[in-house]
Amino acid sequence: MLPKKYDPNEIEPKWQKYWLEEKVYKYRLDENRPSYAIDTPPPFTSGTLHLGHVLSHTWIDIIARYKRMRGYNVLFPQGFDNHGLPTELKVEKEFGITKDQPEEFLKKCVEWTWQAIEAMRNQFIRIGYSADWDLEYHTMDDKYKATVQYTLLKFYEKGLLYREEHPVYWCPKCRTSLAKAEVGYVEEEGYLYYIKLPLADGSGYIPIATTRPELMPACVAVFVHPDDERYKHLVGKKVKLPIFEREVPILADEDVDPNFGTGAVYNCTYGDEQDIVWQKRYNLPVIIAINEDGTMNEKAGPYAGLKVEEARKKIAEDLEKMGLLYKKEKIRHRVLRHTERSSCMAPIELLPKKQWFIKVKDFTDEIVKVAKEINWYPEDMFLRLKDWAESMDWDWVISRQRVFGTPFPFWVCKNGHIVPAREEDLPVDPRFDKPPVERCPVCGAELEPVTDVLDCWVDSSITPLIITKWYDAIKGDEEAKKWFEHNFPTALRPQGTDIIRTWAFYTIYRTYKLTGEKPWRDIVINGMVAGPDGRKMSKSYGNVVAPDEVIPKYGADALRLWTALAPPGEDHPFKWETVDYNFRFLQKLWNIYRFAERHIKGFEYEKYKDLELEPLDRWILSRLHRLIKFATEELERYRFNLITRELMTFIWHEVADDYIEMVKYRLYGEDEESKVKAKVALYELLWNLLLLLAPFVPHITEELYHHLFKDKVKVKSVHLLEWPEYREERIDEEAERVGELARKIVSEMRKYKNSHGLPLNAKLEHVAIYATESYGLVKLIERDIKGTMNIERLEVVKGEPQLEERVVEIKPNFRRVGPRYGKLVPKIAEYLKENAEDIARELKEKGKVEFEVGGTRVELGREDVVLRKAVFSEGEEVETAVVDDVVILFF
Repeated sequence: MLPKKYDPNEIEPKWQKYWLEEKVYKYRLDENRPSYAIDTPPPFTSGTLHLGHVLSHTWIDIIARYKRMRGYNVLFPQGFDNHGLPTELKVEKEFGITKDQPEEFLKKCVEWTWQAIEAMRNQFIRIGYSADWDLEYHTMDDKYKATVQYTLLKFYEKGLLYREEHPVYWCPKCRTSLAKAEVGYVEEEGYLYYIKLPLADGSGYIPIATTRPELMPACVAVFVHPDDERYKHLVGKKVKLPIFEREVPILADEDVDPNFGTGAVYNCTYGDEQDIVWQKRYNLPVIIAINEDGTMNEKAGPYAGLKVEEARKKIAEDLEKMGLLYKKEKIRHRVLRHTERSSCMAPIELLPKKQWFIKVKDFTDEIVKVAKEINWYPEDMFLRLKDWAESMDWDWVISRQRVFGTPFPFWVCKNGHIVPAREEDLPVDPRFDKPPVERCPVCGAELEPVTDVLDCWVDSSITPLIITKWYDAIKGDEEAKKWFEHNFPTALRPQGTDIIRTWAFYTIYRTYKLTGEKPWRDIVINGMVAGPDGRKMSKSYGNVVAPDEVIPKYGADALRLWTALAPPGEDHPFKWETVDYNFRFLQKLWNIYRFAERHIKGFEYEKYKDLELEPLDRWILSRLHRLIKFATEELERYRFNLITRELMTFIWHEVADDYIEMVKYRLYGEDEESKVKAKVALYELLWNLLLLLAPFVPHITEELYHHLFKDKVKVKSVHLLEWPEYREERIDEEAERVGELARKIVSEMRKYKNSHGLPLNAKLEHVAIYATESYGLVKLIERDIKGTMNIERLEVVKGEPQLEERVVEIKPNFRRVGPRYGKLVPKIAEYLKENAEDIARELKEKGKVEFEVGGTRVELGREDVVLRKAVFSEGEEVETAVVDDVVILFF
């Protein structure tokens, strides 16, 4: 017998251990079944999962469990993205080792990462995640790195990979270049400085406005709009930069906004992307005044060595002293920062660096075309990728000045010739390994190792190739070929909205260039998790909630239901009250099966399933099969929120509150035929609900399955059973009308009992139900109403009742009558009681009544009395309730 209380802390770890030991989710290649390979996102190995991970990975798990039940051969691996700056910072802090000791540093990075993987894997298991852990992959594994390096060799062969000096996004804090996807604009307060630049011929000034006066030593031109009448006469002249005594030209370009500031701007190398455009367009010189560490260099003259912010303040002060800074305006403006890592958020500089690039810009139309062949859920998420592709300014910079990352498989000579590694030597690390040849085969110069490592997105953008064994397949491994052909393109890429422009974009591009095919058939996008206050989760807001705070209190299944209620593609706030409600729902579910256990455990459903069932049985099974159909349609579209809500509402109210309460009298009654029919309906209902719920709440459904059904079904897990079958013949619209009417009638009778302080099982002596159009339906459920509500005498009458409303009591309104008539009030009350009907009639007709009491004339209006009316049927007082065309009389 199921215990009285549902305890997730006891149940959930038990089944997690069972699933692992029994290898319930073990993947076995089966070419006779349709493949469903999931390109799961490998989280960065931070050491802990946050609620965003829980949401996205629970969605993935729901899909995997559903597809297994639908008969698919589900390939569900899980990987971990290991490389990255946060690990390096952690190792420096925890172990006190610097990057100047690269071998020892890398060893510690790997050591710490394994600890993080172990912790995160355990958290995945704790949420009921059904990946095949034998297929776990890591981007730091040699096999993975070899595959990544092989793809780079192929890109190099195709002319898609190159090395050149180009302005790149540079983080002075992290000391590395960044891709555009790793930076973002943040709106914040700052100043707009208005500066008069002297004309070189001494004839006056041109006023400019800038947010970055510290870039004056890097100024190479001043730009105005060609149609700006204020400055037309100055185009072609030169200005003499104050402090630095250098002359630069005044040029006209249509990209200038004449309405910003003064309408004139100076072009510095480099303040922003527009500066790059102008420098290249007009072949202007390049002057770099900022070091990699964010300090000013020797080109900044007297400001050399100062931090950028310090130099800004000092130059502004000096220009003001010279009478050239004539206005300083407080503004809100957008500042480019290292937004991908919230722990950094440093302002970005644009510095020319020798970097490695993958050609992307020339192929954006191709990428969009391939992306369009993929089914996007929701559909509008495709537009985010399209917009991103169309906004790219330059190619993908893939080199990072870090240590812990996949090395480039190249050496370079002093003349810039690139020497690739041999394929058979992969993976290689040029920092420690010898080159394939002693000298450059082109010019004979010595070779230098490429010491940069790859952007993490280069690693993770080949995950569909990793999980389908592409590298082994193309090398001729026969088993890998079968695996690849069965599973590629993969069925699904699940991911968040925030990495459409990185992970989705780069994966589509790289996979297509390597295979000529799209990476997946479908892509499903989840939104981000907001804090309980609706704002982005942030330590600074104090609204961060960790999974480890929630699961010990409510269990994983209650948290999973919260994730399932998230709308597709939209942000989803974490709400404690939602998880609490989910937990109470699971207790309600537990109670339903606990009640049913004695009635359906071991029941011979197959023997009796074709019996002609009673109206309420047909109602609940019709509702069930509509739900099965809806659930299947929604899950095929990767939408969970509506079906989760429908399931919870149906189970809590229609099943628990209504059907089970209305069927109890049959289950405990003496009519054996009716009892068997009730058991058929209850068995079919609860069996199918268990299967519908299994992908969403795997732990409680496994427990209930083992208690009630496993001995008979003989399958070791509920998660290895088939998805419930929708049966068209179970849909019965008349039965649904009957069921809805029964629910409403019983609900009114419950209200009557409750209002009279009666327990729900209390006996009602006499009830009559009058109905016109619904008479036939009420007759079908007459016995159910009588049995459910424990009615001694129930009449069902066709037609409308003859009812008479009477005033049965009149009392004085003491607050009004007392002050006027004082001691006469008791006599007035007595008179009203004895003449109630006459008084009521006169009040209705005239609005007042006059009479004499104790020799005093009394006059009362409608507000001076309190009337109590009652309804009578055939002379007997009754209470009434109305449901549609049905009138219920309680005698």
